[in-house]
Amino acid sequence: MKAAAFFLVYLLLIQFYLPYLAPSWVIYEHRLDYDLVKDRPTNMEAVLEQVRLIIKREQFTEYVIILGDSVAYSNPGPANESITSRLNEIWLQEGVGYPVFNLAMPAMQLGDVYTMLLKMQRHGISSDRLIINITYAGFIERDPEPPAVYWLVEQLKYLDNAAYEKIEPILPDYAKIDDISITDLDSVKKRLNTLLYENFCILKYKDIFQRLYTKKTGRGKKPYDTSPPPVQPWHTKAFLPELLQQPEYQRDFNVTPFVMDDSNPQYYFLEKIMEIQQGKNTLVFLSGINDRLMEKNISKPGYQENLSRIDEYFIGKDAIYINMYYLIDNEFFSDHIHLTADGYNLLSGILLEEIKKWR
Repeated sequence: MKAAAFFLVYLLLIQFYLPYLAPSWVIYEHRLDYDLVKDRPTNMEAVLEQVRLIIKREQFTEYVIILGDSVAYSNPGPANESITSRLNEIWLQEGVGYPVFNLAMPAMQLGDVYTMLLKMQRHGISSDRLIINITYAGFIERDPEPPAVYWLVEQLKYLDNAAYEKIEPILPDYAKIDDISITDLDSVKKRLNTLLYENFCILKYKDIFQRLYTKKTGRGKKPYDTSPPPVQPWHTKAFLPELLQQPEYQRDFNVTPFVMDDSNPQYYFLEKIMEIQQGKNTLVFLSGINDRLMEKNISKPGYQENLSRIDEYFIGKDAIYINMYYLIDNEFFSDHIHLTADGYNLLSGILLEEIKKWR
């Protein structure tokens, strides 16, 4: 009996103290560790927990959260060349702006952004100052790819089941979440696995401590690369023009008129996000396109009309909106949409000018 009581106390101590023992930089340094979260999306719980602990430790009362896809994340460059790194550098050295936390993730859809806002609420992380990036491709009809919620569909179902049910018919079969039934052991196991990995610290931090071991020793499944090669501009990549003619890339430039109502998941989740952000400081930027590389696509009348539909959506919205098309010269692109280090530096400057208005 005493042994059982001791074991229970031991588990409770681990549950309470383990988050404080985990070095934050293992999972979050300028931005979340994509490799860690993509392999197990439930690790997002540990990311949010560590960000909350940083905010508490540093006694931040005002800060900015960035959500979005690979552009907001600042792919393909390293974390120390991300927009977050640059904005924090300016804040620390010049006292301009706010401390910034980047919770964006490559391939993140607006359904994921909405779910992240719900999860932030549960963790006590404020969205009073929020930056989100959106893309033209996000408004294109799903067929059913890409899923309207890419990473956090299971979390959406249990945080806002009505929203999940709204988009469930257009999700690919593999992304749909079955209702839990005691007669369906697979659904029970799947939900139980998520609950354990999101709430039980030994499992929640399992991958984090494995990553710490790998980074410290260079051993493990994937050695930590401390010196990634510099990002090259698009014009040095002779393969790009042909690659971008492939259907999976051309799909992102579809000129079918956008349907701007709740039947479009991009519109639907934008409305949900705007509802949460009512009365708060929100900046939404439409990621630009390399206008030289993709000139034939973006110069089509249908494409320009769709851009206008996006612009018109934000008229009267309680948010700052920036259409980034043509604001960053094509020489600062690494491909059709992502930027080089200098490009992200320019993007940071544009965002900073708007952030200043929040003072």
